[in-house]
Amino acid sequence: MPTIIEWVKHLEEKIEGQKAYAAPFETRYRNEYVLPFIAAEYREVYGAKADQVLTGILEAPRTGAAGVVIDALTERLTVLGGSSEDEATAKALEAAWDDNDMDVMHREAHREALVRSRSFGAVSKSTDDRAIMTIESSEQAAVHRMQAPPYDVDAYLKIWVDEWTGARHGLLQLPGRDIPLTEDKVARLDPEEPTSGRMSRWVAGPEKPRPGPVPAVEFRHNARLLVEPTSEIEPVTTLVDELDLIDGLMVFAGHFGAVPIRYGTGLDIMRDPRDQTKPLLGPDGKPMLGFKPRADHFWFNSNPDAKFGQLTPATLDTFVTWANHATGRLRAKTRVASTYFYLDIKSHMSAELLKVDEAPMIRRVRGMGHEGSFNQAWRRFLALAAQVEGHRGRVKTRWGDPQTRMESQSVDAFQKAVTGGLGRQHAAEQFLGWSPELAKKAVAQGAVERAAEQAAKNADPIAAALLRDAGVLTDPGA
Repeated sequence: MPTIIEWVKHLEEKIEGQKAYAAPFETRYRNEYVLPFIAAEYREVYGAKADQVLTGILEAPRTGAAGVVIDALTERLTVLGGSSEDEATAKALEAAWDDNDMDVMHREAHREALVRSRSFGAVSKSTDDRAIMTIESSEQAAVHRMQAPPYDVDAYLKIWVDEWTGARHGLLQLPGRDIPLTEDKVARLDPEEPTSGRMSRWVAGPEKPRPGPVPAVEFRHNARLLVEPTSEIEPVTTLVDELDLIDGLMVFAGHFGAVPIRYGTGLDIMRDPRDQTKPLLGPDGKPMLGFKPRADHFWFNSNPDAKFGQLTPATLDTFVTWANHATGRLRAKTRVASTYFYLDIKSHMSAELLKVDEAPMIRRVRGMGHEGSFNQAWRRFLALAAQVEGHRGRVKTRWGDPQTRMESQSVDAFQKAVTGGLGRQHAAEQFLGWSPELAKKAVAQGAVERAAEQAAKNADPIAAALLRDAGVLTDPGA
């Protein structure tokens, strides 16, 4: 059995490996990465002083394509909470979900996993015995899984830095116990095995007993049996950089080729009164022409034989075609709908065309979400939260519909399903996206209102007719 120091050393190495792996993808998601080639070119061309006063450097273009892909998938991976056939468990899950702001933080779990390949969820108990659910980054946390079924997490480590003192602290969780950690300035021998020669600056504090398994889960992206999860950006890194390259070269092409270049011949040049063989120089050290040779200024010259003209500007069509090709390859790899890259066509899309355009992305999102590894992690995460509060009912994850919602189609499908004999509660969950609790309450409330209307009509038909004319009561048979 590994000692505490062995666990800490092993998991700390995992954290460092996770940080090193995620670093290039994190910079691309944040749109901070600049291609070295483009950076060098821009530094050479645009790094000079402007107007001899201000130092102006034009930053190299960064398209942010990686962020578009990540945010699009995160937007569609929507978790609505948890459900259970056990009513007490369902209520506890709903309260824990709301109390811990999981309606917001669940997206951060997905975003971190998509960018960094994994994120973590941890559950603890508050002083009033309520479940505390938190989302943790792979930059601070790591887990170890059992090497045999059921492959649950059997060790969890989180390390953080005190912002006031700069000291590092940690928490190691093993089955049945929590061990607080503090990093000392001096390395010490492992107190559990002093003869091993193992040295560490981590000092374990008093253990705190905790019933049950390690209350942590891992959200893994592109999870496979024997292969480490990967970032969503890793397989498209070249395409993301290619789009930045195209935009950078397009600026050069536009500046030096697409901008109309004007010229003049046979111009009279003002002469230096002290030496007529030399031109009169202006403050900038260039010959004075009597006008500023800028595209937005009027050009003139006193010489009747002077001629002015303009070179035919180059077009950027080839760059646009190249950019569209690279974007198409990026879409083919990530399955992200075209509407995230070409906003101008979204307003002209019919509902059916939009559905077709989104279909590949919807299939992939479902494969990642409620049909994939994220669903497995959420189900376990919610079950741990319920267990902290003493509930053992079977838990399911409620996922939102990733398809762009068409309200009229949803209502029409609901009405047809109910007319066809499907129960109102099930139809509301299936076609309107309502939670089981909300659907159940709505059906019960509708039954009460219909019973009240029927009772009113039976008690006083005349009064019921007047109320119906006033719009207070509705006639179910109408």
